[in-house]
Amino acid sequence: MNFTFTTTRDTAYIQFKDLIGRKTLFLILGDKSIDAWDMLHNQRYDKASILLFLPFFEIIQPNDMRRFLWGEIPKIFSDPEIIKNQSEQISGRIQFRSNQTEHGPLVEHVTFNMKDERQKIEMVLMDREYDVQYPHLIRKIPDSIPPIKVNS
Repeated sequence: MNFTFTTTRDTAYIQFKDLIGRKTLFLILGDKSIDAWDMLHNQRYDKASILLFLPFFEIIQPNDMRRFLWGEIPKIFSDPEIIKNQSEQISGRIQFRSNQTEHGPLVEHVTFNMKDERQKIEMVLMDREYDVQYPHLIRKIPDSIPPIKVNS
């Protein structure tokens, strides 16, 4: 799926589209919060249901995902001491690949390998436009969208 994103100082807004161009998923990433809107089925997901739908959020926090969108490797994945302390708690593996750009080295590819799910998810950033905002993405999920109830 293709996606377009814009970030502010403390929030990222990501709009996914399917192969035929339909808006399928809208994510709002705060520091510790994730909200998702399944636009095809007109349903809202809370953090618990998002973990079932997008299990890679078990190994990366929303604020770290925002750092990746900016092109940085989050500190939790680059500091050897943190990696050593976290390795027992992470239920998968994450790999970053950077490329040298006019703005310095920037992450362009991230791979999530989920142990329990036997899934591999790859995100590739083909283009970043710095100092450009997409106002149509900076919005809230309408309150009229019904939340999904996940049975534990």
